[in-house]
Amino acid sequence: MHIFLSILLFCIILLSWLRVVRPFGTRLEGEPFVVVPMPLLARIRMHALPGILGTVIALVLAATSSVPLWLLAAFLFSFIALLALPVRYTLTPIGIRRGWSTFRRWTEFAGVARTPGGALLKGVNGSRSMRIWLSRSRGDDEFLQLLRQTVKDAYKGDYRAEVVTFPEPPPTPHIDESSTIRA
Repeated sequence: MHIFLSILLFCIILLSWLRVVRPFGTRLEGEPFVVVPMPLLARIRMHALPGILGTVIALVLAATSSVPLWLLAAFLFSFIALLALPVRYTLTPIGIRRGWSTFRRWTEFAGVARTPGGALLKGVNGSRSMRIWLSRSRGDDEFLQLLRQTVKDAYKGDYRAEVVTFPEPPPTPHIDESSTIRA
């Protein structure tokens, strides 16, 4: 049983890393016109389920003292490193890539649907869908609109690389402490 849980823990780590890094993924096609960083909250959402499952398995293994503690420390280090890894969505006129994973062409997708925690690029018949992780920030709606327009333009044969500007967050107001009333 403990060997099974140790192997399962290793598989969780490996599959979590393969979500953003594929050593033999396809190369980027076309010139990137938008590179959008994935915020920390979106990365946490993306790795939450494997992280929670792996933590439960690690705690069970630690409670039974069936594996060395370095294995559990390796899982925690790997999970923290995975969250700290800066991941970006790279959009080209031909397709999209998340992090260093496989490049996907726009014609592989039928459209974009909003989902809890992000969006889904719906795959055409026989093609996988692609989950887009978002952090519920101000620029999410503009990014989704850009995805919708790019998928639509790909089916028209229009591969124009339009530059889209995302809104800047409003400046934080400066409070002058000398003018505040003190009690």
